[in-house]
Amino acid sequence: MGSRGTSVKSGIFVKITNPQYLGWGIGKLLGVSQCTATVQYFDAPGALLPDPIEVPFSQIVQARLPAQTRVYRRTAELHWQVGRVLEDDGAIIFVQFPNGEMENVTAEQLQVRWSRRLIDPLPLLAVEATETPFLADARADFVRAVASQHHAVAGVSAALCSSIDLVDYQFDVVRRVLSDPVQRYLLADEVGLGKTIEAAIIVRQYFIDDPAARAVLIVPPALVYQWRRELTVRFGLGAELDDMLHVIAHDDLKRLSRVIASAGMLVVDEAHHLSKQSTAEQRELYELLRSHALSLPRLLLLSATPVLGNADEFLRVLHLLDPVVFPLDDLDAFKRRIASRQVIAEVVSTLLPENVWGIGPDLDRLLEIYPDDPLLVEKVDALQKVLDTFPDEENAQFLVALEDLKTHLVESYRLHRRLLRNRRAAVPWATPRRAGMRTIVFSGEATATWRDRLEDLRLALATYGSIPHVHQSLLQAAVHPQSGQSLLRALTLAGLDEPDLLAQARAVDHAAERLLSDSARVNALCGEIRTILKAPATQIVVFCDRPQDADRVTEALARGIGHGVVRHGPVEVDEDTEVVAPEWEQFLNSPNQVRVLVCDARGEEGVNLHGGRKVAIHYDLPSSPNRIEQRLGRLDRYGTGDPIVSYVLLDEANPDEAAWAHVLDSGWGVFRQSVASLQYLTESTSEPLAYEWSEQGTAALQVHADQLGGSDGWVQREVRQLNHQDSLDALANREIPGMDALEDADSDWVEWRAAFKVLAVDSLQFGCRSENELGEQTTDTPFRVGYAYRDGGKATLLPLAGFLKHFLATVDQRAIGGSARFPLSHQYAFKRNTVTNRRGLAQGLRLLRIGDPLVASLEQFCATDDRGRAFAVWRANRQYEVNDPSGADLYFRFDFMVRPALNEEGEDTAPLKQRALARKAGTLLPPLAMRVWVHGNGRVEAEPSEFLTSKYAPTSKGARCDFNLNAKRWRGLPTDIKSTWLRNWGGLCGSQRDIATAAVRSAPVYIEHIQNALKVCAQERRLRRSQGEARARRLQGLARQQELDELLQAEEMYAALEAAIASPRLDLDVVGAVFLSSISPFNE
Repeated sequence: MGSRGTSVKSGIFVKITNPQYLGWGIGKLLGVSQCTATVQYFDAPGALLPDPIEVPFSQIVQARLPAQTRVYRRTAELHWQVGRVLEDDGAIIFVQFPNGEMENVTAEQLQVRWSRRLIDPLPLLAVEATETPFLADARADFVRAVASQHHAVAGVSAALCSSIDLVDYQFDVVRRVLSDPVQRYLLADEVGLGKTIEAAIIVRQYFIDDPAARAVLIVPPALVYQWRRELTVRFGLGAELDDMLHVIAHDDLKRLSRVIASAGMLVVDEAHHLSKQSTAEQRELYELLRSHALSLPRLLLLSATPVLGNADEFLRVLHLLDPVVFPLDDLDAFKRRIASRQVIAEVVSTLLPENVWGIGPDLDRLLEIYPDDPLLVEKVDALQKVLDTFPDEENAQFLVALEDLKTHLVESYRLHRRLLRNRRAAVPWATPRRAGMRTIVFSGEATATWRDRLEDLRLALATYGSIPHVHQSLLQAAVHPQSGQSLLRALTLAGLDEPDLLAQARAVDHAAERLLSDSARVNALCGEIRTILKAPATQIVVFCDRPQDADRVTEALARGIGHGVVRHGPVEVDEDTEVVAPEWEQFLNSPNQVRVLVCDARGEEGVNLHGGRKVAIHYDLPSSPNRIEQRLGRLDRYGTGDPIVSYVLLDEANPDEAAWAHVLDSGWGVFRQSVASLQYLTESTSEPLAYEWSEQGTAALQVHADQLGGSDGWVQREVRQLNHQDSLDALANREIPGMDALEDADSDWVEWRAAFKVLAVDSLQFGCRSENELGEQTTDTPFRVGYAYRDGGKATLLPLAGFLKHFLATVDQRAIGGSARFPLSHQYAFKRNTVTNRRGLAQGLRLLRIGDPLVASLEQFCATDDRGRAFAVWRANRQYEVNDPSGADLYFRFDFMVRPALNEEGEDTAPLKQRALARKAGTLLPPLAMRVWVHGNGRVEAEPSEFLTSKYAPTSKGARCDFNLNAKRWRGLPTDIKSTWLRNWGGLCGSQRDIATAAVRSAPVYIEHIQNALKVCAQERRLRRSQGEARARRLQGLARQQELDELLQAEEMYAALEAAIASPRLDLDVVGAVFLSSISPFNE
């Protein structure tokens, strides 16, 4: 009929274009009446036909069957015959049937399975349409391996298939977000703990879940390349970039305006930058985000900025997250809210096991201030009862009660329950330590003259009073003489025009130029680097402020140590052209060859240099501690690595430089610990320090170091205050539930490899090409998977058309040896470390796990194809004693999968709430695989013998040999077998399934599985209700109503969860029949 037409022949294969039926696949046209077409779908041989579908005739198109499509034909003897399509020209279909028979067949004679899940394989066994046990076992092993992974990830398959290390606190954040039907979160982990990884996992999960996903990431300009690289290399989203996934710089308003309206997810990195309102562009960007943020179903804001210090900026960030709870026009109320949490914050900070004898008064304070929080009262009473028994700090009951109270306080009184924050103090193992400062002392020839002239200028300006900008410029010149700034220009901009003063400034500038050209600093640097490089495997990052200095250092090092030096430079990203990896990435990819990286100020943001043995050398010291923090933040980010030693170049002819290094080291402690959370303190102290230095000179820096340092200095006071507030908003340092299962599933990569290869390569005949380089010996050799057409060799036994949606996402068009007739996938590996090490990342290896499109395609096959769902075998074993007079004992094998009773149809289009419900249900009631053996007489075999459980052996193996019951062998079974077991075969299959189902539902492991899930669900429901009610009592107006609405939604969700768990689905995955005998009835 072409593709559409009015002259239509009944019996042809068609597809319905109506979106409601797009996922149903191929059906058969029954007829057309008055522009209405009736389409009949086919489930499986022996199964009842689904109800016919009537649609407008304009919504059907003729479907040609792709090569390798599996078809079914009913023979004259009413047996089902299975074949594979070789070619379909539209009128006649060329089919290969078993035993090499090939025929031209019309569509009317054939049936094709629709694309929906095969729910029940029992009819296949009942009509003797069985397959080889080899395929059944291959499929069963694959399904069990996949189910194990799904169980472990709790619906977050993106965490498992991404090229990242599995980290408990990151997994906890991701799972919290994705299990919430309202996916609007502020990810506020401290700097370097992996907010980017958490957000990227969530982004990838969105693309796994939704084929129509569209996401926009808004990031600082310096981070655009880094984000694109991570999304491509670690998260396999390179093909989506600039099409469905956009990474846009903060200042690219034009491009953002074009794509934000169609986005289903918005991610804003460094969200606190967007809250600044100092320029018209910043205000325009914020308003653009504000106008779209509320309507977006998925919003992630990333910011490590603490609440304290700048409430108005933080309020603007939280307003994007929740405009109802955080209105912009009530800053005073927001400040009061922060202040009101102080009591709770102080109490939480004291709830430590070592304070076991001092907790009592704090518990009384809680009861006095919050008597209307019944759950708090209950938990305080529980803890007090334990305290009355005089426990020690290691008492198990005490620790449980203490943690229970802390968890309630944190969850109920946090600033916002969708603000998630991990702190370095809670996960000290997650980042390399900072190992302090070491000095490289030298003496510049031109420094003394410059220093004398600067001091003269400082004294001359002392009579002019407070001139903040000039004081800041003077201090910066004193401590950072390499900055190259002009003091003459600074004075002129400040309106100082006295000739003598300007002449002095001009003299300082001239002296500074001679200082900059002095080679003493560069020579000292090169000498120290040569010494450091004597230690094997050590890499060095040199930080310079000015590009000119970085260029000069690079040239000097290249002359002195050769080719092992690279210069960092920013990468320009254009969505219309391919981005080429910069040369400096050799520092990351080839650490043994490239050991020195030289950066200017542009390398202080957007570059991840962590891992291995790294040393930082500060060619100069900028006048802001935040700049030093930014530098070291490149090196001590999440991951393994040796402690970071910082070397600082100090010119002994400039006492201010040494004094400033002392401030940074002893005052701020930046070379020993992160000060990222102290950014507001650093900003607030910079102006007073500049004024004091202009008055006192170098001595002011020593005083400043003393004020900052010490146990009661400004830094520790600020840290204590931050700790109190963060103790409410930070996630507790606790054991993450489910992490052991995740790590166990991931470590079973050898078993997973076997299950994958037996199904994909041995059974379905995908090509598998080793990518072993130079014959290297490894336990996990990278490989590519190929789809083979029928070109003289073995053809892959799946139609590419149905497989294409997933497989295309895995194809590497640049793969050597790949072609249109043999498309090859990207390189894969099975072991996580193979993929996540430097070499694996440089090669672009992908980790083969659930969530990857290749695995998804095989999961689709297992769900929709009948192969491997039903088997029958005659097992002849000379050592077996037959009990039945027929000459064979019959056993049925039923493989069940227990799952929550949720509707899984239309998963690709399921709303966000339904996906969150499914993830939660899968976490509470993970899939449970149960195998039941039932004798033909109805007896359940609680402990099946090895005669039943041994692997399929189609060739003689000692005393035994297995015979797959194909159509010919079914018909060739002995008469006694037929009269005993097959006279009511369909009824027998059904009755045995009923027995097996009853056995599962009465099994202790099944009952315990459900009871445990219901218990945890009830506990979570009660906790969520109590915490929601506590939060609602503290809110007013629209904010209170919103909290109550969310609480109602949570109640509905938990009610649905309890129903889905209490009466779970019992899916029959595989069914088989084993005729156990001592002899073979077949003359073969």
